[in-house]
Amino acid sequence: MVKLSTTISCIDIGNTICHLGIYKDGILINEHYLKTTKFIESPSNLVKHVPVRDKVIAFCSVVPKATSSLSKHANDNDFTLYNLNINSTGSFPISYPHPEQIGQDRIANAIAVYHTMDLPCVVIDVGTATTFDIVSESGGYEGGIITPGPQGFLDFLHQNTALLPKVLLDSKLPNNSIGRDTKEAMLIGVAKGYPSMVNGIVESIFSEIYNNYHIKPKMVITGGGRKNLSIKDTLEIPNLTIYGLAIAFQLNCKF
Repeated sequence: MVKLSTTISCIDIGNTICHLGIYKDGILINEHYLKTTKFIESPSNLVKHVPVRDKVIAFCSVVPKATSSLSKHANDNDFTLYNLNINSTGSFPISYPHPEQIGQDRIANAIAVYHTMDLPCVVIDVGTATTFDIVSESGGYEGGIITPGPQGFLDFLHQNTALLPKVLLDSKLPNNSIGRDTKEAMLIGVAKGYPSMVNGIVESIFSEIYNNYHIKPKMVITGGGRKNLSIKDTLEIPNLTIYGLAIAFQLNCKF
């Protein structure tokens, strides 16, 4: 079990949203969000919230353009960056055969649960894509599954049909099972169908993990899209990715 004892600013650069979290002795004392498109244009819109005295930022990114923008901003403003990737994980074990293919956010999530949870553990991260990652004590990051996120299903319908509209996930999905207009019908499709898909994947993963380890794994859910879903037997940890960044920084960096 790792206990954070440092102050560090962490940025999770996602496909849609960038999330800045500032930790002090293990406590999240401040956080800010910015659309990734805006971050690419000007990282300072988010980095300006980093305390002036702190010149180090730990980050993970799945958007190369955003990574380049942040790197240039750091060079221009004398910031030091710690980028969590497969080459900067220290002693964290990775048994996945193709580690270069693992998203940096997935590495951060895996490190967080590896150092704080009973293992094995399944991490579900619901965002633009929904990922399912398996972490064990002996194998560390073992592998996972990738599906479109809830919004991705709605976008697919809009982009690949002539008449279905662009629909954004509402703060609360409908509870009823029969849509009274097209938008509601599409939202119900996500509300009723998406959790069933996720639970079906989880049951399959559970079965394989139990066969391998003879123990029922813990299950953690994170990511912005989780708010619209009801997934059984999950522990909700909203800030798992940036917490994993903070742990990785503390274990591997001496600035």
